[in-house]
Amino acid sequence: MDTTEQAFKEVAPEMRTLNNCPGTTPGTPMSKNQLKKQRKLAEFAELRKLRREREREKKKQKRREAKELGLPVRTGPSRKELKKRQVAEGGKSGLSVAIDLDYDDLMQERDIVKCVKQCLRIYTINRRSPQPGNLHFTGIRSNGQIHESFKKNEGWENWHVQYYFDRGHTDVFEKSQMVYLTCESDRVLDKLQPGCTYVIGGLVDHNHFKGLCHSRATAAGLTTARLPLSEHVDMKTRAVLSTYHVFELLTKVAAGQDWTAAILDTIPMRKGAKAKITDKKEGLGQDLELNHNLEQQDKKQEAESEIECYSLDS
Repeated sequence: MDTTEQAFKEVAPEMRTLNNCPGTTPGTPMSKNQLKKQRKLAEFAELRKLRREREREKKKQKRREAKELGLPVRTGPSRKELKKRQVAEGGKSGLSVAIDLDYDDLMQERDIVKCVKQCLRIYTINRRSPQPGNLHFTGIRSNGQIHESFKKNEGWENWHVQYYFDRGHTDVFEKSQMVYLTCESDRVLDKLQPGCTYVIGGLVDHNHFKGLCHSRATAAGLTTARLPLSEHVDMKTRAVLSTYHVFELLTKVAAGQDWTAAILDTIPMRKGAKAKITDKKEGLGQDLELNHNLEQQDKKQEAESEIECYSLDS
């Protein structure tokens, strides 16, 4: 070996790593429970595609059976049909809603999952609506928590939704044509305005950041409004609605339902909602309450567990 090279090796300092650096403690190996959980997550990811294929095959089989029995095959339009409707109408289907997802850093992992599940529910509600609207998901941070959670849903890129990465609703729509729905607003949303985009905050916070959506909207110079829940119904509990309940309520009103009927058809039965009765509406109120009870009994069998995470009225 060359004497110069040997001398350099003697003088050159040893490369430091976390294992040989003074004052460091070797990493603690994972416990049995952690290893077990890691294995389960890996198995779950590997079997995800297989489960999806089985689910698709089951749905196809149900459609075939329904067709043979002469029953309706679909509960809503396909993606292709949905696109054709909106193209035929020039992209102006009446209702335009943006879900503000620019709250990535304020939610824990479990709340991120709930938020994305509600986005999936919103997409499903829109597809099944007789008059589907224009749906926008704004403020998604590229490779952020919400983005990564979306990636876990196979085919999410093919949803008929306008995705906006690293762009908020104020970067996409005119401020004069937006209304941000918040429970703190002094303005009541009595009717939907054509050409207006209604923004719903996609924040699952369990009231830890109460008033944040309203403060952000007012700071941005946006018009705010609250849903007219207390003007049309009386409830035993506080008026807390999940994000997809808000969207479902808007779709029903846009389709022609009055606020009272739409609210009673949308909110969970456990809230004990009753239409506000007047002398002229006493009979109508009783009919609406009966229809609400029947509707909620049907929904209970197929709906997912309700997540109270978005307060629109108090």
